[in-house]
Amino acid sequence: MTITRRLLFIQLFIALVLVSGMFLFIQWSFDRGFLRYIDEREQQITDSLAEELGVIYVTDGGWERLAASPERWLQLVTSVAGVPLTGERLARGAKHIEETGWPPQEAEKPPAGLPEPLEWRIRLLDAQSVMIYGPAEEPLSALELHPIITDNGATVGFLGLVKDKAAFSAARDLQFSEQQNQAYFIIALVMLLLSAGVALPLAHHLVGPIKDLTLATRRLASGDYTARIQHQSNDEVGQLARDFNELALTLSQNEVLRRRWVADISHELRTPLSILLGEIDALRDGVYTLDDNALNSLHQEAQLMSRLINDLYELSMSDIGALDYHKVPLDLGAAARDALEGFLPRFMEKSIQVEIHGLDDVKAVVFADPDRIDQLLSNLLQNTLRYTDANGCARLSLIRQGKQACLTLEDSAPGVDDSELPKLFDRLYRADSSRNRKTGGTGLGLAICQNITAAHAGSLTVRASPLGGLCFTLKLPLIMEEAV
Repeated sequence: MTITRRLLFIQLFIALVLVSGMFLFIQWSFDRGFLRYIDEREQQITDSLAEELGVIYVTDGGWERLAASPERWLQLVTSVAGVPLTGERLARGAKHIEETGWPPQEAEKPPAGLPEPLEWRIRLLDAQSVMIYGPAEEPLSALELHPIITDNGATVGFLGLVKDKAAFSAARDLQFSEQQNQAYFIIALVMLLLSAGVALPLAHHLVGPIKDLTLATRRLASGDYTARIQHQSNDEVGQLARDFNELALTLSQNEVLRRRWVADISHELRTPLSILLGEIDALRDGVYTLDDNALNSLHQEAQLMSRLINDLYELSMSDIGALDYHKVPLDLGAAARDALEGFLPRFMEKSIQVEIHGLDDVKAVVFADPDRIDQLLSNLLQNTLRYTDANGCARLSLIRQGKQACLTLEDSAPGVDDSELPKLFDRLYRADSSRNRKTGGTGLGLAICQNITAAHAGSLTVRASPLGGLCFTLKLPLIMEEAV
């Protein structure tokens, strides 16, 4: 079952429950109200008739004249009940009363299923509860007695009312009630049909973006990274569409980077390999003489290839998180001095003056892997040594900034354009594309440094140095001295 049908059925079910509930509630409320109305109406009629009978008793001086005039009694009862009889009907009714008693057995009966009319359920009793108008054998327990009281407060009789509860409990079968229930049912049915008419396009509208997302996802899975979803709403579906577009853009960029990465690796490996094969062919053809110089050249090219392959391996292991990190409390200043001491002879050969600040004075203990931190610092120092002009200078500084240790490495000219600074951490990127592998590195050292820094929850940034070259800033979180 599709989502569209599910939404349609859910909305129809909710509409059915609501409409059915409203129908049953209105029906129940109407029936109760109708019964209450009948009860109140009967009470009003009974009170009015009892009051009038009290006046008649006083006027006539008793019940004898009213008991002797069935026509007068019938006219009185039907008038108060709102269905007065006149003329021939009144005379015929009076005759039935004389022949069969009250209520007349030959009276017009209501249709089947309807309660007996109020006027036929009224009884008149004197002050001793002797029946005047009504079946003599009818028990008083079947009647609801209302006293007939004169103006002076004397009870002169009783007005009995047969409560046909069974008949009135089925008041919903009354014609008016049935008409109302039919009207409610038709309204409920129309509302359900309207709900269905609204639910179907609404379900299509809600599911439309999901269908677009499904189609776009299939395109994305097939390798078409240009798939985008045009959905501008601010709801959850709109946010999902924007996230999908971000994912497609990221995958597209990653695909471009992957292709460029493969092309760059191929190029970087092909260059030393071509040189190596060319020199070997020259030696085989006798163009070059196999001597120490030739062997040194071959060895150098092999070392370049080995270094590139090792860097690629290190970087791939770092990307997948497979590098082993054995972190311990480490004095970053001491680690930086140890790494620098290994490079001091080469800095001196190139006449590069090295300044240090805070390595021995600032205590900055971090939780780090000593070998990986040494690799990171060595890559940064190697980068400075390789690209700083002779007779230049370098500065290595350590300070504490809040809860972080901040290690800064600055060098002198040459510098890098500001537009190229963010690219220095890209793989196989060199600011000077004319450099070859004999003067430059593999282009992977800074990328490896970035991954090592991330594994230590730190940051590594680069900016232009006041000395004229580059300024690398390494920030690592400090640990509490008590934990050291």
